[in-house]
Amino acid sequence: MERETNRPINIAVIGAGNIATRHLENLAFLGGNRVTAICDLNENLARAKAAAYGAQAYANWEKVFEDVEDLDAILICTPPVLRKPVIQAAVQHNVPFLCEKPPAQSLQEAREIVALLQNTRLIHSVGFNQRYAPSVDRCLELLEGKQINLVDAAVITSSGLTRNLGADWFYLKEKGGSLFDNTIHTLDVIRYIAGNIDAVHAFGSNLTIPISDSFTIEDSMSINLQFSSGAIGSVLLSWACAQRRNDLTFFGRDIRLSLSTIPPRIEGSIGAPDEKPKSITEQFPQGPAMGRSGEIHPNRRPQDPPDPPHFEEIEVFLNAIRNPSLTSAIRSDFADAARTTALLHAIEASIASGNVEKVPLIEGTP
Repeated sequence: MERETNRPINIAVIGAGNIATRHLENLAFLGGNRVTAICDLNENLARAKAAAYGAQAYANWEKVFEDVEDLDAILICTPPVLRKPVIQAAVQHNVPFLCEKPPAQSLQEAREIVALLQNTRLIHSVGFNQRYAPSVDRCLELLEGKQINLVDAAVITSSGLTRNLGADWFYLKEKGGSLFDNTIHTLDVIRYIAGNIDAVHAFGSNLTIPISDSFTIEDSMSINLQFSSGAIGSVLLSWACAQRRNDLTFFGRDIRLSLSTIPPRIEGSIGAPDEKPKSITEQFPQGPAMGRSGEIHPNRRPQDPPDPPHFEEIEVFLNAIRNPSLTSAIRSDFADAARTTALLHAIEASIASGNVEKVPLIEGTP
């Protein structure tokens, strides 16, 4: 698709929930674009969001592709059960897309979408926004030329106890659950920094929140990782603990770096034990993120994007549409994101089997 670079980018948003609100607020802050359509199965929600952002409301996403003229991009902000058909339509109509994570509902679906995109040059991005955090950039700089031999992470909240996520499907395994909601970001950043993972051994528990019709996921997990490089690692995950913990640390013979992406921060040391290690503490200026219910943080400064964690991701995507030579700045295309998806499915398989599981390979992925 060729477009005039001096006109606004026409964008359709499919799915009008919390994540869509974050993108819509960032788009309004960014400027240089026009939200032409907002679609959601909940017609009242679609109408309300469309009225707020000057767009046309739709309840049928297929009509968006049929009706909207000069459509330059779509944002796929649907629940995970609806990915492939929308991406197929985007490919058919040659419309660049940004797809929220997880990029596919199943491993087979991921394989099919990778194959679909393999022979196209369609600009696209997957919403692993934490790859764009300034602390991730700095971590990669500090790790250059150094060997990671151990990774340790924890993603622990009380979300399963408080049911504060705003949608019931977060607690259903067939819709994704905790592993595919927030821990997917941590595992993706681990892959981005430490490289691909070959095998996993995971355990799940429902000691605190028993399985029920409304809660079909594990409330806690312990995950061991084996990297292609020979490094090893572990991740603790829980939605059933009173105190929040979210941390990620990379270790080596001459380095220890603890990384936070929201807010972006690096802490640790560089230097072998027989040297005098250099301490590192770096905080990166960034405004506060939006809340789960879509409210803009009261401490946000006028110069801050409404939701910084998602801002650079969408800015890079739109810049690539304006100038395709900038496509390489997109940090997560579908083929790469499919590797993270395969990792999560291996974790689920390991919990089910009790065995070490190889991470499935997907043809066409890095």
